[in-house]
Amino acid sequence: MFTLGKKRKLIWFLVILFSTLSHGILDAMTSGGKGVGFFIPFDNNRFFFPFRDIKVSPIGVERFFSERGIQVLLSEFKYIFIPCFIVLGVRGLVFKLKDRYYNEM
Repeated sequence: MFTLGKKRKLIWFLVILFSTLSHGILDAMTSGGKGVGFFIPFDNNRFFFPFRDIKVSPIGVERFFSERGIQVLLSEFKYIFIPCFIVLGVRGLVFKLKDRYYNEM
């Protein structure tokens, strides 16, 4: 259920925090750009991770809806969406097994 309010502030904070952190990490795994400035404004160096298989999305609507755009979507599906669904599936399985275990007691 999608709820806002005082009860869910910690959850919303954690979602935004992890979204912000993961954005830079995923950008450092892409195949283009100038790198990620993890330590700006303290250090102006930009960084990439050794693993750089996530394709960079082309800029512009016409370029996005092209063969290159399809390659980008497949790359993101492979390296972002599938791992997220696996994590969510394992989480759901753990909660289901935990509920079954506690209901049998």
